[in-house]
Amino acid sequence: MELETANFLHILEDRVRTLLEEGKVDEARLSADTAVENARSVGGEGADRKKDLALALEVKGDMHRSLNEWDSACTDYQEALGLLGVNFNFDEETGRVAASLAGIHDNEGRRMEAKSLYERSIACFERIGPSALLDVANLSNNLAFIYEAEDNFDQAETLLLKALRISHEHRGPDDVLTASICNNVGSLYFKADYAEQAREMHMLALETRSKILGERHLDTAQSHANLALVFVKSEEMDAAKGHFDRAIEAYEGNLTEASDDYKIVVENYSDVLNLIGEEKAAKALQERAAKKLK
Repeated sequence: MELETANFLHILEDRVRTLLEEGKVDEARLSADTAVENARSVGGEGADRKKDLALALEVKGDMHRSLNEWDSACTDYQEALGLLGVNFNFDEETGRVAASLAGIHDNEGRRMEAKSLYERSIACFERIGPSALLDVANLSNNLAFIYEAEDNFDQAETLLLKALRISHEHRGPDDVLTASICNNVGSLYFKADYAEQAREMHMLALETRSKILGERHLDTAQSHANLALVFVKSEEMDAAKGHFDRAIEAYEGNLTEASDDYKIVVENYSDVLNLIGEEKAAKALQERAAKKLK
């Protein structure tokens, strides 16, 4: 079977995804292997041929990643990146593959590899221009977490504020992505002991999340929990307790999805109650949580 254009690969890509969604893993593997074998069989050193093979490898890598086969996915993505090289005409494909590979390295704790690939992907999408700026925002947000984990707060702040600016300009202030980045900026400022800035960013996140998601949404609960800690640090205990209460109420309505987060917030709230001499309330909270988690 002769492969003439990348259109055939796009068809196979859709087929692999559909088969995985239907739980037909063996058939998906066969289709992904077929895409790569057909692309290899064409041969040639032309840039378009290399791009076709890189796309086929991306399809296969995406399949492996969806099946949590990380090593195999990395192998496919790395070969694809080698084929794409530094050809700026392939910025979209290179940016996409580099981002996928960066995500795996990031999840596996390989920070140096992840940083390099995130930066490569960001550069590709920035060259594409306005149509890819939301990709830049998302990737900058991811890269910021790595710098934050390394205590490089300045670089993390630079990346998060860039992501926030892009999201605000292209999605607006009342948007889930904008609120999420506000939350992340607030968490960075809290970690860096910039209490006022942390409060401001978490308030912005909470206002947006409450407005568009509602008080019982898990993202809103997260914002309440984060603000509670901000108020504890500034010794505004009544405000802290109010946010703890609202966070716990929201989490209790979503325990199947957020039991771990619920446990953390209950533990934090209990510690605060004990600290301010409300031991009975702390004990009652722990007992209530134990019953909820049964």
